[in-house]
Amino acid sequence: MRGLTAAQRGGEMAELIINNIGKLYRPREGEVEVFENASVRIEGGVFSDISERPLTPATDAAKVLDAGGMVAIPGIVDPHTHAVFAGDRTDELLMKLKGLSYLEILSSGGGIAKTLRETRAASREYLKELLRERIGEFMRWGVTTLEVKSGYGMDRDTEVKQLQAALEVETLSDVVTTFLGAHIIPPEYSDKREEYVSFLTDVMIPYVAERGLARFVDVFCDRGVYTLEEAEEILRAGKRHGLLLKIHSDELENLGATRMAAELGATSADHLLLSEEEDLQAMAEHGTVPVLLPGTVFTTFLPHYPDARRMLDAGLPVALATDFNPNCPLQNPFFVAQLAVFKMRMMPEDVLKALTVNAAKAIAEPQRGMVEEGLPADLVLLEVKSFTEALYRLGYDPIRVVVKGGKVVRRWVNGAR
Repeated sequence: MRGLTAAQRGGEMAELIINNIGKLYRPREGEVEVFENASVRIEGGVFSDISERPLTPATDAAKVLDAGGMVAIPGIVDPHTHAVFAGDRTDELLMKLKGLSYLEILSSGGGIAKTLRETRAASREYLKELLRERIGEFMRWGVTTLEVKSGYGMDRDTEVKQLQAALEVETLSDVVTTFLGAHIIPPEYSDKREEYVSFLTDVMIPYVAERGLARFVDVFCDRGVYTLEEAEEILRAGKRHGLLLKIHSDELENLGATRMAAELGATSADHLLLSEEEDLQAMAEHGTVPVLLPGTVFTTFLPHYPDARRMLDAGLPVALATDFNPNCPLQNPFFVAQLAVFKMRMMPEDVLKALTVNAAKAIAEPQRGMVEEGLPADLVLLEVKSFTEALYRLGYDPIRVVVKGGKVVRRWVNGAR
């Protein structure tokens, strides 16, 4: 995580004041506070004053922005992406339309296996170039912090290449890296699974941890991928070496992976289409954040969405993510939010927290996703009268200004970018 250094690359940061904010939404874990006719002062890349009255500059060098009554929300946090990869899988849309399942496409050499081949063949510089463009598109949609996973190499050189690309890419966004060597069993190990799991636990995880290449370790534990026993072995190895834990679970089949990962202290469990009451109880008891990916359900033609309402009623801090990857080419968090509302019946306040404060918790970045004095100044201005309107207006792009670390890094006026 680069903190504010990326946003400050242009030199010492001047004071920035934003006045005339129609509604300033301030999500916290328990509530969303709304300031009417609000103003913010930003100094040194952090919020220094938040007010319901106009603010005046403290220095002649200050920049003052009139929000014109627009809505302001914290910079959006995307806690689950696979954004560093090469190649394209557009052709698989036709396979899906003909009725082939995710696992059928994978078993035919497509899916993750296809991206694996193309990512192995790509240089680190090329991956950085691709990732730079993708992160720029995320920023264009108000995403100021995101998680990026490896998992399209599943050999040492490519996994390291992916993680280094994510750490080295020059971008204004903040990036948190996750080691996902356990994405699938790579083809060369198809008949020697135990050997590959040992490679992950004894070679790759120590290597990644010692070099600070990732904060998290993740496993895809589901039907046709990693077994519950294999996933637990991999997560325990990550924990021994100081990595935080994540799990892909309960997407195609409930194998008990969510409960297992929660009991190990996982920061998040992701997908959760088939989670049961015991899974929710385990997440609540151990502080594991449920990360829901409705865009994946949409793009893979799965029959139902996660039961977000039940998770919220259980007191869980539900987070939302794009799951951007070659199979789910989605970088617009507002489309994710609209799926959450129209398909999972999440309330607007729940959605806002899921995109910000809860998403930040899912990547162990508690200083992100909030508008509070002393915290990094990431802010998005929306041309709507309320956050609910941004969810209601399907296909509408509400974003007009993106502030990252106290700098205006994106601005759209009358459609111009």
